[in-house]
Amino acid sequence: MKNPLVSGGVSHLPPKALSCGRCGSNDRLKLETIESIEPHAGELAVWVSYTCQACEASYAHSAPFRDVAAVLNRSGNGSGLLQFGGQYFHCGEPMAFAESSARSVYAPMTTEDVDDGLLDVYLKTRVIQCRCGFRMELPV
Repeated sequence: MKNPLVSGGVSHLPPKALSCGRCGSNDRLKLETIESIEPHAGELAVWVSYTCQACEASYAHSAPFRDVAAVLNRSGNGSGLLQFGGQYFHCGEPMAFAESSARSVYAPMTTEDVDDGLLDVYLKTRVIQCRCGFRMELPV
């Protein structure tokens, strides 16, 4: 199987129903990511990763879109963070870009001024936020 996180990297496998193989629960599933898959014959399907909140088992596989929609439409399922394609959702709504910045990935182990000869490495990031105040930094 190819890498499911790379666009076009999912080999077509028959979609499987959303369910926990460990405890058999299908009513306590929390979706983590939803990605499109290559066009194929048959029913509409997506690549999905999810966690069972009953036993904390995690899964990733192709699933029928109607099953994914059913989980998304359950009441009380809008909390938490969901990555859907290139968009992040929190509180059931898309998060918006707030700012961009550069952060140092080197954090000194002490607060004393020590010249240890290490060069600072900076990572460009962008901040997205939800209307509730939740914020998250993503690498650019």
